Amino acid sequence: MSDDVHRLLELVQRELGADDARLELGGREPESDVLWSPLPDQEHRIVVIYDEAPDAPLDALRSRLELLLRGFSFTIERPSTPPRPSHEPRRALDDALDVLATQTGAVAALVIDESSPMIWGHSLRGPENVDDAMRAAEALALADAAGVDLAAELCGEPSELPEDLARALLDVREAATGRERDEREWRDALRCFASLGAVRALIDNDQGEPTRFAIHDPDLGVLTRNFASIYWLMLVFDDGQFSELHVEAAMIHASGWIERLVERLPPVDPGGKGGRVVSLRRLRPV
Repeated sequence: MSDDVHRLLELVQRELGADDARLELGGREPESDVLWSPLPDQEHRIVVIYDEAPDAPLDALRSRLELLLRGFSFTIERPSTPPRPSHEPRRALDDALDVLATQTGAVAALVIDESSPMIWGHSLRGPENVDDAMRAAEALALADAAGVDLAAELCGEPSELPEDLARALLDVREAATGRERDEREWRDALRCFASLGAVRALIDNDQGEPTRFAIHDPDLGVLTRNFASIYWLMLVFDDGQFSELHVEAAMIHASGWIERLVERLPPVDPGGKGGRVVSLRRLRPV
């Protein structure tokens, strides 16, 4: 639980714009002018420290703190529980990502790295890699511009399409060889492909050392966090109306065992970076 608590304190400090945050056990409760909140066990509490008086009212900050701790409560109440065991490392990672997606209400959870075309883990267990996802995102952009429902085209008989779109659709189908999807599954997969293109663009274009990105698009939401230096844990949502506080708390809770599962994966030489970065495109409503 120590790693989880340290990550929680880091999240509290950042989200509340504080100078420090600490975990306390026992003793007198802090004064009324101190920002703090008890944890669900009622024995521990989180105390937030400001060197200077914060700009926001204390009641508003306390409400945000309580909301954040509610999203993180399962971490404090019991130790981390890994997903059902598997002797195959990739399947175990996919299972863990499936659990995280279910907990947060995400369409999918994925693990990628900063430069290779590998998708190291995927709750939807698709066969595609990042390069294939980039091409699918380009096909989605073409379909959107032509007013074509790409998910319906991919799971049904092809209709008469412009040559460039027909060729792009064929590329998407070939990349998905070995995996049958219905229309809903294709819509979820296309959301993942669009999010991969958007996140890779954010990673490539950022000149600093980012540790997280969030996208709140009307038809797509993404929250992604960096771990183990080069890897990124991504959660993809139907739209941008998700709570970053709740979702990131669950990601922090899960990141320890997801990192351990990634470390168990057999070595793979995925080659250099490939594919073109595409802009995030709006998806047709489901």
